[in-house]
Amino acid sequence: MDSNFAIIQALCRSALSSTKEMTEHQVGRLIENYRKSGKDKEAKSLEGILLNARKVQPIEPFNFVLSSLEGDMLTKSTSIPVDKETSTPILEIIFQDDLERDVPLFNDSIQTAVDSVINEWRNYDKLIQLNASPSKSCLIYGDPGTGKTMLAKWIAKSVGLPVVLAKLDGIISSFLGTSSRNIANLFRFANRYKCILLLDEFDALAKLRDDPQEIGEVKRIVNTLLQNLDARSEKGFTIGITNHEKLLDPAVWRRFDVQIDIPHPNPMVREKMLSKFIFPLEYSQQELKFVNWCMHDATGADLRKLSDWLKRMYILEGSEKRNMLELMKQFATMNTGRVSKRITDLLNGDVSNLYNELSTDAYLQLKQKDIAAILEMSPSTLSKLISKKH
Repeated sequence: MDSNFAIIQALCRSALSSTKEMTEHQVGRLIENYRKSGKDKEAKSLEGILLNARKVQPIEPFNFVLSSLEGDMLTKSTSIPVDKETSTPILEIIFQDDLERDVPLFNDSIQTAVDSVINEWRNYDKLIQLNASPSKSCLIYGDPGTGKTMLAKWIAKSVGLPVVLAKLDGIISSFLGTSSRNIANLFRFANRYKCILLLDEFDALAKLRDDPQEIGEVKRIVNTLLQNLDARSEKGFTIGITNHEKLLDPAVWRRFDVQIDIPHPNPMVREKMLSKFIFPLEYSQQELKFVNWCMHDATGADLRKLSDWLKRMYILEGSEKRNMLELMKQFATMNTGRVSKRITDLLNGDVSNLYNELSTDAYLQLKQKDIAAILEMSPSTLSKLISKKH
């Protein structure tokens, strides 16, 4: 086998994950390997490509001013409204330079829906000229950790608008009538400027009005919210985010042009996430697939927690990494809410049962030698263990 194949394999993974730092690291390794093997011409050629790539400044997803969009431009000196009773800010401004730069990873169907929304706003002026207004509001919902807030900020980054983020601790007040007034002030501010209004934890504002546990103040808050959403539909773009979509008032749902349910990532997306999050640690394709299998139905936030933990173990236990099975056993024991009981039982159970699961999984497509490598035993030893159980 080509001595550089492991690096080429890692290079392909990093390139496909759209992470520049990972790709540069793998190219650097490839250059070093060519130098060590006396292939200076190849090393020099790759080094030139790498140097030129580093000279190129990152391209912003989109950078333009919507001439037809009403409102003033937000600046660092723009005054932010506060709650009159407590002087707590009711919003935060997030400018383009502070928004997420990395492209979020989602299943293909979600990516298509998001691209459609972004494309409408990238062609805002053209649509307005034809009296065809783009979607003005989007509700993003799903389980915690699925990347909803990151997605909202990426949409803002992609269409070149700053974010006005509602701060619930400033909006919700114990003083009668103050919360409704804060909501009105929030929308009044957002409507004055070219921005995306982001309502995170939206259910805290938009609860069901017929909930018998809630007092009349909640009904007033929801009514104020509905009125302001209606008024803003002609002004700008609004994104609502919630983990508890069932708590939303039905009338609130109707106010959103687009409604996107963010599911847990599928196996292919989880694999890309792991490649991205684990960097600069390096694992074989088989090891990554095994880790992915262990994290069945995990969210992006779960995968990031795992990746951070693997990095800590790498540092704390020295440069020689432990058997991947032992690592995942420990992680599963310490994270019962992130690894299913079925997977945990298989990891801690009989090796032959684990082998049967790994060898028959359609996504993994692992051979016996691959599974033996993951378990850090020879294929013959694994074969003997399996045969004893049959």
